[in-house]
Amino acid sequence: MISLIRPTDLSGYKALIPSIGVGNVAQLAVDLIIATLKLERIGTGWHSALMPVFGPPAYHHDNVNKTTSLEVYANQELKLVVFQIRSPLVASLVDRFHQDLLEFLAANKFSEVIILTSSHAYEKHSVETSPFEYIANEQFKSLHKDTLDKQNWPEFTNNVLHGGGNGKKLLALCTERDIPAFLLFKYVSEGDNSPDASQLLGELNKLHKLFERDENGQVKFTTPLSWNLLFGNEPPELIF
Repeated sequence: MISLIRPTDLSGYKALIPSIGVGNVAQLAVDLIIATLKLERIGTGWHSALMPVFGPPAYHHDNVNKTTSLEVYANQELKLVVFQIRSPLVASLVDRFHQDLLEFLAANKFSEVIILTSSHAYEKHSVETSPFEYIANEQFKSLHKDTLDKQNWPEFTNNVLHGGGNGKKLLALCTERDIPAFLLFKYVSEGDNSPDASQLLGELNKLHKLFERDENGQVKFTTPLSWNLLFGNEPPELIF
């Protein structure tokens, strides 16, 4: 499923995986991680559940490699592997995709799995609490209980995460394999979801310090090359 460019020992690394959700917030967040941290591509993936995608380079720092359905990036210092999934999954093959992905994670002895996704804003019924919620298995909680207790994220306890794609299912499979797993999501509406992506990463940064903050406590993200035409050209002035 995953073809690494060269043999790489990934034991002890954290895996960050986007789940296709409302507004593609998780995919946008992964783009920001890769571009800001200038992650190195270490592999690509192919699976019958993925629809074919091929395009020009997506990042300024990685302007040779073409864009595909599934890409794998890493940072050795942070011990972080990031999966970018650019294709929707074929419904009838999703279970097989999950199993093959879990086989890769287990075989390479990842220390934990972080899943990012999003849910419909209208599914949030209380405006007084944080727009971010999380799910974590007991294995993850035992490792990060003190840090989780410091956050103001409510723990999501419903059976269905509407609009969150395969994230909750993937977490359940990690639990079956005894892999610590954590899912963080934001309630959003469709539109320009790039601010949602940066906000989601800002929250994740409270759990795992991936980015340095400036004197104002903000993270300065690098906009990926592929975002230049994310919403097409500006409307012509003559229409106003």
